[in-house]
Amino acid sequence: MRKWRRVIVALFVVLVLCAGGFLLAKYVFSQEAVTNREKAGLPTAVAASSQASAVESAAVGRNDSLIRKVKSPINIPTPEELNLDVPFTSQAPSANWDYTHEEACEEAAILMAGRYFRGIQISNADDAEKGLQGIISWEKENLGFFESTTAEETVKTIEGIYALKTETVENPTTEQIKSAIAAKKLVLVPTAGRQIGNPFYKSPGPLYHMLLIKGYTKTQFITNDAGTKRGENYPYKFETILNANHDWNGGDVASGRKVIIFVSK
Repeated sequence: MRKWRRVIVALFVVLVLCAGGFLLAKYVFSQEAVTNREKAGLPTAVAASSQASAVESAAVGRNDSLIRKVKSPINIPTPEELNLDVPFTSQAPSANWDYTHEEACEEAAILMAGRYFRGIQISNADDAEKGLQGIISWEKENLGFFESTTAEETVKTIEGIYALKTETVENPTTEQIKSAIAAKKLVLVPTAGRQIGNPFYKSPGPLYHMLLIKGYTKTQFITNDAGTKRGENYPYKFETILNANHDWNGGDVASGRKVIIFVSK
């Protein structure tokens, strides 16, 4: 009996030694494999696992992003009333209504829009005059003239001087204009000036005039109208602006196309 016990113990010891040797060999082999992968520039098992997790996280992030885009509202909410804080200048900042300033409504609208998107105020008449003259000089050099610029020529000037984004929209609606303002865009509107009916214009009013729309109420657009020193926050009924909206059209303004300009960063 004792003899069998000694045999069993001896076999157990042999098995333990064999198992230990096997585990030791596996460990050594795995360490060598890790070292060899590192030397070869390949990811180790741990590194590969981390990379897989990173890729998965990135994929989840992309999916979340797609979900957010789908759930985001397509249209920007349009509040009932809105008025953006746009700096104002008359087209004749020092009340000098000579030929140049009689023709400077487009330049004044461009200056107000440019200063708004740059976050710079129009500090005084001298500042406004300097800004207007700078725009006029650019137009003379790049367009060959500055008087009565069409919507397309006004777009070229805005983009050329201020590098702002523009979009022309034909046959605009009240809702399109309100939505643009809600999206923090400004709206430049070429008009047949004598159809606007502003009592502060010198009679009979300008043949062609450019307005800047910066806001709206339930019934009116709020403009910065450079055609008068009283033009800051000047209200016009929706239909007044839309009816008077006409491009220059070579001087036949009343027959000019209906088009407006959205301006944004």
